[in-house]
Amino acid sequence: MKNVNKATLGGIAMLAGISGATAQDTAPLFRIGSVDVRPHAQYSLMYDDNIFLENKQHTAGKGNAGRDHDWIQTITPGLRLNAGDAAARQTAYFDANYEAAIIRFTNYKGSDAVDHNARVELGGKLNFLSLKVDQTLMSASDADQHSLTANGRVKRKLWGTKADVGYEISEKTSATLELKQDLNDYAAPLVNSVDRSATLWLDYQVLPKVRMGAGVGGGYLQVDDSAASFNPNSVYGNGQLRFDWFATEKVTVKASGGVEDRHYQGVPLTKDSLNFIFTLGADWKAGELTTVGLSGTRGSKASNANGNVINEETAVNLGVRHRLMDNLSFNMDSGYSFSHYKATSLVGLAPGALRDDNYWFLKPSLSYRFLERAQATAFYQYRRNDSNLPANGNDFYGTQVGLELSYRF
Repeated sequence: MKNVNKATLGGIAMLAGISGATAQDTAPLFRIGSVDVRPHAQYSLMYDDNIFLENKQHTAGKGNAGRDHDWIQTITPGLRLNAGDAAARQTAYFDANYEAAIIRFTNYKGSDAVDHNARVELGGKLNFLSLKVDQTLMSASDADQHSLTANGRVKRKLWGTKADVGYEISEKTSATLELKQDLNDYAAPLVNSVDRSATLWLDYQVLPKVRMGAGVGGGYLQVDDSAASFNPNSVYGNGQLRFDWFATEKVTVKASGGVEDRHYQGVPLTKDSLNFIFTLGADWKAGELTTVGLSGTRGSKASNANGNVINEETAVNLGVRHRLMDNLSFNMDSGYSFSHYKATSLVGLAPGALRDDNYWFLKPSLSYRFLERAQATAFYQYRRNDSNLPANGNDFYGTQVGLELSYRF
């Protein structure tokens, strides 16, 4: 694994890189023709008592027994450009956002970094045909618990491309073609991967508030150095059902689920896999001051730490927002994921590559809005991973406490 003094932090800024592309109801700083120009900036100061996600028990060559800790400052300037119907996204629009996260450690100066995050989205509708294209870049330098074993940080860039083409066949029937590409670019010695997929959906408005659909799709997962490192590529197909239920003005539920059949190629292999996959999203306005959001996923993805292993992951996240007064709100974010790492090749399997990880986090925060465009947020986060590797091979825990200040047009 890369030396920890050359790894860097980008977790907080990675989230901010996407959030800047959401719609805003305030006036832009200025306009160039029909394009709104919205600069923004964020500063955060955070104390992290386990910056390298070190193991519960000290292992030779894996960090310090006391777990390394530090104060981390992040300055994040950014710029958003948007035009057209960028708020509602019902007619033609363009929306782009870029941020640079400048990260500085107090003691571990070798871990300083600059991460870049960007998103470009455009779309529109012409008669019965609609189009949406979305391109994202999320760069990070923190430890990725879903790809790495404990003890370490690594630089990575995640490129996401998605295009949706929709056609209204009739007043109640529509068809949608979804094209996706996820490119994971990791620093050596980890392996890179590209996952390309396509899904065709046919939806029907069963009831005024219920839309149901069926979809068939497939894809190809490509892992770097497949032949040399016995990292098999895989081809997969799936069939799914989905429904959107707009139960009331306060409750919305969207869900899909089905079966995926995956076939591994090219080297001595384990048997192919047949898995249940799903996505879930639910929003509930519990009261005038409280909203609740629930999301969940299950699927397979590459393990970039071990190319001949695939991660069958199930994840659930819950968020609660409660407005205490006009400008003050309390937030509670939490999540749990179960990762089952399964061999895709019987050759070149690294010790400890196969494991089950149970990861969860809890993050309460308090946000205060002031000066119309400014916000201050104080947060606390606890995260923990329990693995079935011998001798606590991938177990870790850590806490983070911080303050974020942001101003955006």
